[in-house]
Amino acid sequence: MTIKPENKKLLEEFIKRVEYTTSLSYLDGKDKIVGGEGRMVGDKWEINFFQPSDEKRDALLFNIRLFLQDKDDISLRRLAELYDDPEISNQWKREHEHYRKELNTRLDRIAVQGPNGKLIYRDILNMFLYGKFGHHDRDDKSYKLYNEWVTDNNYEIMHNTFHTVLVWILAVITNISIASREELQRHGTK
Repeated sequence: MTIKPENKKLLEEFIKRVEYTTSLSYLDGKDKIVGGEGRMVGDKWEINFFQPSDEKRDALLFNIRLFLQDKDDISLRRLAELYDDPEISNQWKREHEHYRKELNTRLDRIAVQGPNGKLIYRDILNMFLYGKFGHHDRDDKSYKLYNEWVTDNNYEIMHNTFHTVLVWILAVITNISIASREELQRHGTK
């Protein structure tokens, strides 16, 4: 028996999109992709943030949304539908489940907690992706959260946290892509 042709094609499409996404200039040219460096200036902290340009971020977001939105066949959640194919190896299923679970665990951790409440990393991802850059719907929860939490005083910190989450997602899709390539090789393709 061999992998179903439509599932083979889905894995190939996933790999191809991951290769394209990771080839974008988002990760190019810096030893430090995202973060900040602080120092005391007098009696105050001065923090300089570094992160990819808005253009690089937007190019990445256009593609990374495909891995996150459930309506897309190559989303991380929809790839779990391949578990029903008995010819997909248990190794691929375990790896997919592991990386997806690891990402969800990280996204569900508290990122910010203060007098206004708390935000988990998933909130920050959604605030920027759906509340700021990817959509503009004033009735959307993510839009409202963005406008409630992101101020001129903390924009850089919140934006930097968003970039950190994007790097996590890139790591996960890259690892699942490697597992997918190995799965196709087990079936004599790619």
